[in-house]
Amino acid sequence: MINTFTTTLPPIANETNTGEKIDVEKIDFSSALLDLLRRKNPNAPVDLLGLVTQLAKASERGDVCVDIPAQTDLAAWLASGLVGEAGDFMPLIASHQRLYLARYHAYESRLAAQLRAMALDAPPAPDEAALAAHVQTFFAESHENPDWQKIAVTAALHQRLSIVSGGPGTGKTTTLIKLLTLLQISSDRVLNIALAAPTGKAAMRMQAAISQGKQDLAKKGLLSAALAAQIPDQATTLHRLLGSQFNSVQFRHHAARPLVLDVLVLDEASMIDLALMSKLVDALPPQARLILLGDKDQLASVEAGAVMGDLCEESGFSPDFAAKLSRLTGQVVEPSFSASAIGEHVLTLHKSYRFSGVIGELARAINAGDLRKISALLLPATRQPATPAGDEALIWYPSNPAASGQDLSAPLLAGYAPFFAAVAAKASPSDVFAAFDAFRVLSPVRQGAASVARVNHLIEAQLVKQGLRMNDQVWYAGRPVLVPQNLYDLALYNGDIGLTLADEHGKLWVHFPASDGGTRKVAPARLPAVETAFAMTVHKSQGSEFAHVLLLLPSPNDGGNRVLSRELVYTAITRARQQVSLWGEESIITSASRKGITRQSGLAQRLLT
Repeated sequence: MINTFTTTLPPIANETNTGEKIDVEKIDFSSALLDLLRRKNPNAPVDLLGLVTQLAKASERGDVCVDIPAQTDLAAWLASGLVGEAGDFMPLIASHQRLYLARYHAYESRLAAQLRAMALDAPPAPDEAALAAHVQTFFAESHENPDWQKIAVTAALHQRLSIVSGGPGTGKTTTLIKLLTLLQISSDRVLNIALAAPTGKAAMRMQAAISQGKQDLAKKGLLSAALAAQIPDQATTLHRLLGSQFNSVQFRHHAARPLVLDVLVLDEASMIDLALMSKLVDALPPQARLILLGDKDQLASVEAGAVMGDLCEESGFSPDFAAKLSRLTGQVVEPSFSASAIGEHVLTLHKSYRFSGVIGELARAINAGDLRKISALLLPATRQPATPAGDEALIWYPSNPAASGQDLSAPLLAGYAPFFAAVAAKASPSDVFAAFDAFRVLSPVRQGAASVARVNHLIEAQLVKQGLRMNDQVWYAGRPVLVPQNLYDLALYNGDIGLTLADEHGKLWVHFPASDGGTRKVAPARLPAVETAFAMTVHKSQGSEFAHVLLLLPSPNDGGNRVLSRELVYTAITRARQQVSLWGEESIITSASRKGITRQSGLAQRLLT
């Protein structure tokens, strides 16, 4: 992520009064910001400018702020005309012994205030007797104690703000459907419910999961046709929901023009950055409920902030609320102290119903930094599937991809063989997509020996050898492409994946998944900025799911120690449903499991009571 900075600068000595516009293509954010501050105050404190350099670089890493050293003469900074306190109109804000860019301070302080207000603004309490009966009906098959799904649903029925965190397969969608059903049952009118996710792929996965979940409940007699019709199974991207505007960072919906809805459900909330979350909450109408679903252990957003992690930092029920939940659920809900104003609104689902074998074990070991367990799982997985439980498989290629390019080609081509067979057979676009999504190569880096670029090059070179692509041919049948930016005129958004397929006349079209379950096609000429996507970065894979994931881990000499982290490896592994193939040295895997990502932010502190 690279920040750039554009402004028309005020004139200084020996400069014309027309000012000067910074060319964003030729100057980075740090240089532009320092230049602006020096022009505004040529005698700016040296220590301030030094920390500003750190702040600019930190924002590129995803930090929201930096700590102000204890010995700083803050009065001199405030007198410089460059730094203000909360409420001041200055480029920099000093608050809680942290230095912020003004916009991030505004987003963080506003979001914290909004969430505090939502936590205090409880909706009318449902009838306890009726609610207890409904909860027991919907969870009659449950034998878990405590059953955190049941507790999460019951708690959320009493709250405007609900945050449900859990890894893949922990039942977040099942919990959501039961919650939405009980909200409709408890309401005296049909509620307007909106479903959203950060990317188109995540939105489609969300609606498919909800549609399947509704069918499962209907089969059990828990969901009538009338109630099912009141629970939407059409999801949209967050940008579409808020109303993206061409060439603008502002949305059509905001505090003065709020969304028209009663309940907003946001899936994959860990992908949402500070600015976007603030704008989302700002656009909610009064009394609307907000339900956030996500996995606090996944990678944080690409842009600044780690909102989901900050919100989940503290959780716990007061004695009164714990007693109420115990009464309504029949579970023993223990009270626990939380210093956060939203602590009672955070629920974590622990049991995975998807991973019962080696993938789940490895994901948990990575998360816990359990080096002994990681080694024990990798050893039997050397080039042979290790399946100690369930149908999950783990294969480990303990080598450096830089030293064995041809060896790397073999699993790549084997993984994509069904996809290329579907393309050659001119299968339907939906069937080709299903074949493509059965396997995906992930990497944390774009360039290098174990990179996205190298995988794409290896596969395309093999296609040339097999006569499936002419040398240097850009568009060819079977080319997968990723949209790296929002293309509003085409209703395509950052992260969308398309497949290039030939029609009955041999003409190439790029097919993208449509909300109705089919596809829609776009002419390649209208997509000048897309990237080949046989491999994708782990960040871009969030919100997606594949049967088999091949994860390439760069060696220390290729920057592995710099880019890898516990969250990144965990996120990549949990994109797989059935099989994970790891390509890399054991030392880089164990090193990553010891390294967690901590982003500097003041949001969690602002939520403290």
